[in-house]
Amino acid sequence: MARTQRNFVKGRMNKVLDERLVPNGEYIDALNVRLGSTEESEIGSIEKAKGNTQLTRLFYLDPVSNTNVNLSDSARCIGAYDDGANETIYWFVHDPSFSLGNTGKLDMIVSFNTLTTDIVYHIVSIDDGSGVNTTLNFNPKFLVTGVNLEGDLLFFTDNFNPPRVINTKKPFAEPNTATSTTSSTTAWSFTAGQTTGTGAEQIGFHQGTTIGCPTSINEMGAGVAPTTTQINLPGTGCYTLGTGALNQTKGYGIQGVNNASGFALTQFMTTTSGSSAGSSTLGIIMASGAGNPGQGVLSGTITGSDGSSGTFSCNYNMPQFFFTDDSGAAQNPEATGSLVLIGLSLTNGVTYTLTL
Repeated sequence: MARTQRNFVKGRMNKVLDERLVPNGEYIDALNVRLGSTEESEIGSIEKAKGNTQLTRLFYLDPVSNTNVNLSDSARCIGAYDDGANETIYWFVHDPSFSLGNTGKLDMIVSFNTLTTDIVYHIVSIDDGSGVNTTLNFNPKFLVTGVNLEGDLLFFTDNFNPPRVINTKKPFAEPNTATSTTSSTTAWSFTAGQTTGTGAEQIGFHQGTTIGCPTSINEMGAGVAPTTTQINLPGTGCYTLGTGALNQTKGYGIQGVNNASGFALTQFMTTTSGSSAGSSTLGIIMASGAGNPGQGVLSGTITGSDGSSGTFSCNYNMPQFFFTDDSGAAQNPEATGSLVLIGLSLTNGVTYTLTL
């Protein structure tokens, strides 16, 4: 009896022809298998090779809005390392089209434990302070191919930057916590003013929508370097709010820097007398000058030139009313919320620095 022998050197699947007519070197079906250790006890047995399964998603926590921001569709893994002994995967990720920050880039080193499903953001950077590069300075043309783990130290090189190392156990701040992924940086600086124009004493900074137009009666304070750039509220002329309401001056906010560069501060003040005594308010607008920031959270530290210091926090949102400017257009550019100040009281004439 003749013996038929086939090879599959062409390595091509053919599901069109009858199996009796398939040319030598082709096959009608295939199954991915592997031989070796398994997740069970059948060491050395043939088992099906697993396909790809999405394990997690990566985000960047915006420390200004306190919301998770998706990476762009251009984000890529430019290097990886498999720590088999600890069932951990390390990724080196570069996003050249990130939506936040001055650089338009995001770089991160992330690890994922396949047993606990814990994800750790070891290093996350959108700016090294120059406004041009990130701290990691990844380049998609230079892949991270040289990676080694010695104890807790992860060594890596991309033949573009000098060889580098991080401690995987060092408690870097992570973007899935309420803290910033980088160390706290200056957001705004202002010198507090004082006014009693509304019949109640107010202290702090207020240059947004202030009562009275064309002459305001309760604007106060001034931006201090590096936050002196004034972003005008949109519209023309005065703002009005219903029949019989006082006109409002269409003021400005001072543009933030670093993590707060996308926003401008319009209010940071405390009322110390009258029916609203003890209340504090924070207000912001978009630094682009258009669009309400909507809803979010701001929190950080505040230090005064008189040596005082404390913390602040605010849940801001869009007011449920609209102004009308002199052209008849509806305007609602400013998001505001109740400000919580701990450990410090605002004082007229003191310069304050807010950090996020």
